[in-house]
Amino acid sequence: MLILCLGFGVFAQDDPFRNSIVLSFENDMFNKMDWYFSNGINIGVYHSALGKSPVNRILIPGRPQEEDIIYYGLKLRQEIYTPQDLNHDEIIVGDHPYAATLSLDSEKIVNRPSEGLRFTSGFQLGVLGPLALGFHAQDFIHKITPSELPQGWNNQVGNDLMLNYALAVDKEIFRDDFSQFALHGRARLGTVYTDASAGFRVRMEEMPAYFSRFGPDVSRSFNLYFELGGDIRFIGYDASLQGGMLNRTSPYTIPSWDVRRIIGLIMVSAVLELKRHQLLFYQNVVSPRFSKASWHAWLGISYRYWW
Repeated sequence: MLILCLGFGVFAQDDPFRNSIVLSFENDMFNKMDWYFSNGINIGVYHSALGKSPVNRILIPGRPQEEDIIYYGLKLRQEIYTPQDLNHDEIIVGDHPYAATLSLDSEKIVNRPSEGLRFTSGFQLGVLGPLALGFHAQDFIHKITPSELPQGWNNQVGNDLMLNYALAVDKEIFRDDFSQFALHGRARLGTVYTDASAGFRVRMEEMPAYFSRFGPDVSRSFNLYFELGGDIRFIGYDASLQGGMLNRTSPYTIPSWDVRRIIGLIMVSAVLELKRHQLLFYQNVVSPRFSKASWHAWLGISYRYWW
């Protein structure tokens, strides 16, 4: 899966890190795979300017409390999906269809430290299908790797509108001087993804502060922490498998009865912070998403600089 991300944030007066740049790369080749969620690139810039965006009026919570620390974001995101068998230009029934999305996402993150809460809401507007340029992105990645080029992009899911809304809530349950345990829930509704997730997050860090800051701790020149999470996701609709909701003429899709309605996800990450620098490594594992699918995993690497 290829992801291009441009993000912006606005910080409370007590947060010294108002701006940052982030660059990330994701790929399943680190797990010796090259299918489903394939590869990713993230580029992000955080700045206070987007606090005035009118889109924020529909993001939650609508009336923040006085103590809330609020961040606003704008993301340019591309996702790419491919089948397990990449060596044929004809349709392989029972395998994942080629699919790609490209969207502009407006996001709002609200930390409420006294209640141990984080709200993350977002609105996505974009396209599904050839207009998302999935073939061109993957063709470039495979040429510089180098590796064999996928042969079946002419059968990818057809063009359609991407219109999605997402809301996630994290709630702290337990915290001591070296760890933090939280419950996590998320729901998405729209033309591409409609689903709901519930799970947990564990953070191992000296004096963890997930719900009180977004940037690094200014009192430390060095910080290292680890996170582990698990989710159960309930699938209503997945256009990367089933095709767009408006355009029903895609050459090939997975029929509704073959889509797994309950899947599991595991996330593990390690984060190193050196003053204004942050380096993140994260591993994701997901259970089969349709009847003939297999388990899948991908690794991500992210660098962020704060100023």
